[in-house]
Amino acid sequence: MADHKEIDDILKEVKARKEKLDKKENPFSEVGKPETDNEDVTIDISENEEAKAPEEEAPAEVAEIPAEEPAPEEAPQAEAEASAPEEPEAPAEDVPAEEAPLTEEVIQNPPTDELIPPIPQEEFEIIDDSEETDVNYEAQLNEEEQAAKKKKIMVIVAVCVVAAIAIAGVLYAVLGKDKEPETTAPPTTVTTTETTTAAPVLDINPLTGENDYNKDAIGKRPVACVVENSQPARPQWGIDDETNPPDIILQGEVEGGETRMLWFFADYTNMPENIGPTRSARPPYIRFSEMFDAIFIHWGMSSTTDDYYGADSVFIDDDVDHINEMQYGDGSLFGRYNPRGVSLEHTGCIYGENVASAIEGEGFRTDVDKASFSQFNFNSEIQKLSDTPCTYLSLRYSSRTHTTDWTYQEDGMYHTPDFNNDVKRENLLVLMDETEYITKSNYKGSGSNEVYCNYRFAGGTGKLASNGTVIDVTWAREDGLLVVKDSAGKPVSLNPGKTWIGWGSSNNGGSVEITG
Repeated sequence: MADHKEIDDILKEVKARKEKLDKKENPFSEVGKPETDNEDVTIDISENEEAKAPEEEAPAEVAEIPAEEPAPEEAPQAEAEASAPEEPEAPAEDVPAEEAPLTEEVIQNPPTDELIPPIPQEEFEIIDDSEETDVNYEAQLNEEEQAAKKKKIMVIVAVCVVAAIAIAGVLYAVLGKDKEPETTAPPTTVTTTETTTAAPVLDINPLTGENDYNKDAIGKRPVACVVENSQPARPQWGIDDETNPPDIILQGEVEGGETRMLWFFADYTNMPENIGPTRSARPPYIRFSEMFDAIFIHWGMSSTTDDYYGADSVFIDDDVDHINEMQYGDGSLFGRYNPRGVSLEHTGCIYGENVASAIEGEGFRTDVDKASFSQFNFNSEIQKLSDTPCTYLSLRYSSRTHTTDWTYQEDGMYHTPDFNNDVKRENLLVLMDETEYITKSNYKGSGSNEVYCNYRFAGGTGKLASNGTVIDVTWAREDGLLVVKDSAGKPVSLNPGKTWIGWGSSNNGGSVEITG
């Protein structure tokens, strides 16, 4: 008999290996659990051996391994196992060496190179101490652990990629938001664009498009002064002023076949010393000034009588800010000036240097109402309007009037001698409108009649000439503003500079003549 203590140690090691495999949740852990004890060990494999042994193998003989001092309570079980019928042993050569039955002889004389008896593998695999079982199981665990580690690594990589993208987006938003966008345009183009867009905001004259404008006058209302054009009134004072000529000259028919002018100044703090001769107001001129939100300055006005709607009613009904010499008359703004020795009605004068103080004294609003101001478009520099040349333009206001004639000269401007001096303008704008004649009976108690020319603001066609070229235009009064468009229906752009507006009659013999 072998040393019982050695067998006991072997069984302890078997138990330890089983517990180790149970902790790893071996899927085969529910197959045959041997009952062990520190003192008594009984191994019964006959029942499982009968069920699972291969047909070519003989059933293994049940072996009983009694302890040195058997415990009383185990005796019945041992006896029952000993009394089981014996089955014939299979020839030794038919049983593989590694699956030999467990016999008493083997138990008593175990091989010196094995630590545990060769229990059949298919019957008690859970305690098989062959290295292949542990290696296979550990390999399976290693594969699962490697798969889990690989999955974790993939998750970590994905999280890192997302985090990197998010961080890059934040850095771009923080560091790049103030960065000027790159442009492939040449530097000269960028400089030109900046200059063009910045000038109107800083110092452009809203009536001429010129950029040498008084910055203190930006956003202020213009003024409109009535100036007569009868022969004794020529040449008018200030019309060809070298420093501050009128920004816009409007010329149209009044009565008796005569024309009258309305001079617009964008900056009323810089005007000619003497302006005139000034005369009385007429309804069409008041309404034209309203399209530019202008303060109206005049000497007298026509009065409403019978069927005639006079200037006095227009001032009241339209609530127009105006200064009338016949009501103002303190001698500071108006006076008489007669270097030519003409009759009194042709000597009325406006003192330009006192206009600003007079406006302040009247308490008029001085900030321009943009919704009531007709803002022209201007080119950034002088250019041709078209390929149609225009070296001469003549306007007949109606069949009752004379003409105003302009000639294009080498300085790039249009000139006229009709005011008995040399008046020059960059832009000539002709507006043809419907007119009507209204008779006022017993004019000023004289017993005679006076016939007034009234413009209907019906809109119509016209011409725009500049830089030796000309285009056809249409015009209208829309929402109280003057709108001028080209033949394509787009707003026209004037060249920077002074403008003359000729207001002709489209239904009473007015006409315009152009020579290339």
